[in-house]
Parts: sequence; structure tokens; C-alpha cells
Amino acid sequence: MRSHGVPNFPDPATNGQPPKTSAQDLGVSEPRYQTAQKACQHLLPTGGSFEEQAGQCELAGDCPPALVQQMMTTDRKFARCMRSRGVPNWPDPTIESDGQPVFDLTQVGITHGQTHSPPMSDEIAECQRLEHATLAFGLREGL
Repeated sequence: MRSHGVPNFPDPATNGQPPKTSAQDLGVSEPRYQTAQKACQHLLPTGGSFEEQAGQCELAGDCPPALVQQMMTTDRKFARCMRSRGVPNWPDPTIESDGQPVFDLTQVGITHGQTHSPPMSDEIAECQRLEHATLAFGLREGL
């Protein structure tokens, strides 16, 4: 990543996993960050748990179709959990043009403020725990 234009990219965690960070966190443009990710994707470790694989492919911006389907199944369970826990308009996930699963919360009127304040943030954490949802996915939220 550093040699591809992201000079402040941190070292991996002690477990070898790439850090969860963003272009903005590292002071580079999103296009530069994405270009570096794609150039370095072949260096990511393979295998690991479902959560690790999902996080890795989302970080790289290129998930295999079989993994995307597994992510969609998990995210659908997460959506059912959220609806059963008092958020009746929580949408099912969709697949973005880049092939990544996302919950389009803006479409159903759920705002960023709502998802980041109790009790909804508590329900998100609980459903994430119960359904082993990665939620490294995008939450497209109204701001």
C-alpha cells in the first residue's frame, strides 16, 4: 500500500490482519486508496473465518461471488433480527454496483443519528453478535 501511494498505511495487526482504515484516515484521496488496494489485493492472506474473509474482500473491494452470497445470507438474517427487535423498516441488503452488500437505510428513512444512538445502536450490536454479521458492509445512511 505504501509503495502504491498510501505512505501512511499502518502495519498489519499482530494476527496478520490488515488494519481497518480509510483513505480519509490516511490523508489520501479515495481513488488513490482504491487503486492501491486493488494493486495489493493479491497479497492479502486467504482463508480465515467468514468474518475475516468478508473484511478482507471488502477492504480490497473485490469479493468472490460465493462469499458475497454468504454475506447476503448473513445480512438477511441480520435484517430479520433488526425487524424483530423493533426496527420494522430495516431493509434487506442489496448489492452495490461494486459488488458489495449494503443496507440502503436512506431509502427507508433511517438516519445516521438514529443508527448511532441508543437504543438502535444497541440492537445493531446485539443482532451483529447473534447473526455473526460482519457489518463491515456499507450502511448508506441519510445524514
